Amino acid sequence: MSPPSMQVAHLRTWLERLRADALDALAVVLPVTCAACGAVDRALCRRCAEHLARDTFVRACELPVVAVDGSRIPVIAASDYEGPTKALIAALKERGRTDAARPLGLLLRSAISALAESTRAPASTTGPQLAWVPVLAPSSPKSRRVRGYAHLAMLWEAAVPGTRGVGGLRITRRVRDQAGLSQHARAANLEDAYVADPRLAGARVVLVDDVVTSGATIRESVRALEAVGAVVVGCAVIAETRRRAPHHP
Repeated sequence: MSPPSMQVAHLRTWLERLRADALDALAVVLPVTCAACGAVDRALCRRCAEHLARDTFVRACELPVVAVDGSRIPVIAASDYEGPTKALIAALKERGRTDAARPLGLLLRSAISALAESTRAPASTTGPQLAWVPVLAPSSPKSRRVRGYAHLAMLWEAAVPGTRGVGGLRITRRVRDQAGLSQHARAANLEDAYVADPRLAGARVVLVDDVVTSGATIRESVRALEAVGAVVVGCAVIAETRRRAPHHP
């Protein structure tokens, strides 16, 4: 007789295949477009799903983020901010494609698992027990109103079902959209712009965001969290925007 763990694995595989067949059948009756490429298929077509799997590369970012005690805070990303990953994030944030949260949540789960291993924290991505408090990076009130939902909360729920991310940070003044700003301008734009919930005092927290570019959001979040006495053990993001060396012919 097969061990219980093998039976569970076989059942999980069977359910995934059943779900895939059901999605294929539903796509014929009620066609949808792929959130990444726009092809009439599933919410994420097979071609983009395969591309997403190939592009998944979980690693520690080289981005320097330093705690108040001088120690380095690890930032773990699951992918580069390009290809289907970039398209799915844009679909979720800008086009109301909440069905993009599931594949993105799987990427976030990979980053969370890697962070737990790197910090030796007994954090599980299969149940509600966490060794730290997941704090979601803040969005502007305008962005939340336009979307009609909190996209990071949705991503966290997709990554770790049965748990909830904490909105422990808020923006206290008007800030510009970070897109298009230089690294220096991004940092200046967010300087002293966040405040953390004082109830996080003494908590071990992990900061959660979708994309890291210059690190301005992460550093300002760390500053605000440490100001109320929280301990930031790391940061998990879906994707990292990596600067490429200029090409010289």
